Amino acid sequence: MATVDKPGVHRRRRSPLWARLCLVFGCVLSLVSGVGLIGGQVLLSRYTNSIPQISVLGKDQPHRDVKGAINILLVGIDKRRDDVPGSLVRADTVMWAHIPAGHDRAYLLSLPRDLDVPIPAYKPTKYQGTTGDKLNAAFAFGAGEKQDLAGGLQLLTQTVQGFTGVKFDLVGMIDWYGFTGITHELGGVTMCLDKSFTSSQPGFKGYSFAAGCNFYNEHMALALVRQRYDLPGGDYDRQKLQQQFIMQILKQAMSKDVLTNPLKLDKIVRSVGASLQLDLGGYDFVDLVFALRNIKPVDVIPMAIPHATQKKNGADYEELVQPLGNELFQALIKDQIDELLIRHTELATKVQI
Repeated sequence: MATVDKPGVHRRRRSPLWARLCLVFGCVLSLVSGVGLIGGQVLLSRYTNSIPQISVLGKDQPHRDVKGAINILLVGIDKRRDDVPGSLVRADTVMWAHIPAGHDRAYLLSLPRDLDVPIPAYKPTKYQGTTGDKLNAAFAFGAGEKQDLAGGLQLLTQTVQGFTGVKFDLVGMIDWYGFTGITHELGGVTMCLDKSFTSSQPGFKGYSFAAGCNFYNEHMALALVRQRYDLPGGDYDRQKLQQQFIMQILKQAMSKDVLTNPLKLDKIVRSVGASLQLDLGGYDFVDLVFALRNIKPVDVIPMAIPHATQKKNGADYEELVQPLGNELFQALIKDQIDELLIRHTELATKVQI
């Protein structure tokens, strides 16, 4: 296996789609589960208490036991420490995570940031609403010029619930520092390619990626999963690369070398926790950790919605293909996704791990 590294490369303006969302479950729930099993309740409480709590689903949520299927909205935002005051913050990554009632696996459904959706009005920022705009704009309209992240997440949550029909049980949000932090702490990530190519992507021109499996540092991994101009399938191939990246991060983070190394484990969990905010919707975090502790990387099924590109006002949008789109949403809501995947295997993404 080759090692690919480019010292001095620091282009981290945007984290890749999908990447940060794996951290919410793979590197917080799963790793904290490992901490709890290895280090006991004291360590578990120390980590969970460091994760900021926000109110998105409603204040004073009654306590809930971790029973039945769980639907989670996972959001990755493009918020940086050097942002100009008043600039809009958008959601680069939007994912619906579905945990079946058996709590033995997870389905991760990517919702394209350019998906054409209705966005409801939002009084705190005086946003009037629209019958159609890109999904990632909902966060910007909810956050407004004051960059109220909780407001952005609230409007995005309402938007996704509106066009899918789901009612989320909890919501998680992470910024791009979580991605770079955990990849750095893991020392990089292994990625496999069918064909070699040299990038013409803006910001990454001239970067070469070899066929086969190679180990990349966080900078080169970011460069790879942002590629689309030089891939045969364009953005669809980029999604596959990003899905592979997530699964490899999960696999590596759950390895014995990490779980049995207290120092390494502490750095990873703290790195993610500092960039993560949660609305637990009445669940106790410790209860969630132990209820979902048996979900391993091989039990996570990445999925994509049926969508097609369309032109609207001169810009590219993604359109939900019907009736399969709504069938997919209903299958997740009713916890019947396995039956749908038997008939529509194309909805599940094949990822090499």
